[in-house]
Amino acid sequence: MDGSAYLFGVGENPIERHYQYLVDKRKAKYQGLSGFEIDAKKLSGDWERVGMYINYAIGQYEHEATNANE
Repeated sequence: MDGSAYLFGVGENPIERHYQYLVDKRKAKYQGLSGFEIDAKKLSGDWERVGMYINYAIGQYEHEATNANE
């Protein structure tokens, strides 16, 4: 409905509204932090994801190794 209303010039652009929501959410998440603190927090999250991927790969390898031995 929002897209149709925008198409006829009666409502807001739903894509711009969603984009603004994401920008506001990101600003609220890092509010009060300096640039270095934001970078450190993002880098920490990246390494946590790398660890999860490695853990998943180890689990896959162990699963395949046990199936191969059976």
